[in-house]
Amino acid sequence: MKTVTALTALSLLLFTTSCTTLSTEHIRGHQWLYGQGYRIGDQLQFDNTTFSFNGDTIMKSNLPVAVVVMSSGDLLGNNNDITIQSLATGEEGLYHEK
Repeated sequence: MKTVTALTALSLLLFTTSCTTLSTEHIRGHQWLYGQGYRIGDQLQFDNTTFSFNGDTIMKSNLPVAVVVMSSGDLLGNNNDITIQSLATGEEGLYHEK
């Protein structure tokens, strides 16, 4: 019985901390802080003032500058990251959710 309880608890822990892809709405609605690699700013906020987000494309002053090539996070909303890629150079950069 203790083994079943332990396995159930472990399964729940793994399920709640597993990775998931972030939705477009989630990416658009949150602020992102620069981590490493390609940088288009210290902070990204898709508020249509400087940066906007259309599909997978990041626009700066209405000009496409990068695309989101990967997003990840856990089901608890922690450790959310996006990886962007420069349209001009192909260089990749990592941003973390604020």
